[in-house]
Amino acid sequence: MSFVRRIEEDILLLKIRHGDQAAYATIYDRYVDALFRYISFRVRSTEQAEDLTSELFLKVWQYLTDGDKDRVQNIRAFLYQSARNLIADHYRTMQDELPLDEAMDVTLDKQSRHLSVEQRLTLSEVEQGLTKLKGEWQEIIILAHVEGMKPGEIAPIIGKSAATTRVMLHRALQELKKVLNQGNL
Repeated sequence: MSFVRRIEEDILLLKIRHGDQAAYATIYDRYVDALFRYISFRVRSTEQAEDLTSELFLKVWQYLTDGDKDRVQNIRAFLYQSARNLIADHYRTMQDELPLDEAMDVTLDKQSRHLSVEQRLTLSEVEQGLTKLKGEWQEIIILAHVEGMKPGEIAPIIGKSAATTRVMLHRALQELKKVLNQGNL
């Protein structure tokens, strides 16, 4: 994230802490699509992703205006960390595992409308390969290669250092490569 954008988000965060709904709307507009995409990779259906995305932004608004709002230093990291927690709570209440493979079908349908048959097969294989990885590695690959985040941006979301995140991403990609080369998807 650029320095100017970081300063802009810090100013928006200050305004939000004082109840400025327009500032929150700016943050919402900036992140809603990316967070919906992130959540849709982790839940069963588009409807669940929509519900969780709405719940996420409502809870974050309530927290920032009522809670211990001074603890939030990076709104982007806070939003993604909150989304992670909300998804975990969602599955904890359902007593289910994170079914990335089922969410992939919904995401693939949305993305594949504009892809050739050859590109769709490749995307489908990668998505199936992702389901073979452990959850933390799936998440890091999604944040890095779907959301376009750098390891330094992912680190505060997953609660690790940037160096550890880089190593985890490298290992996750190596494992994905191994899974894809085995071809038993």
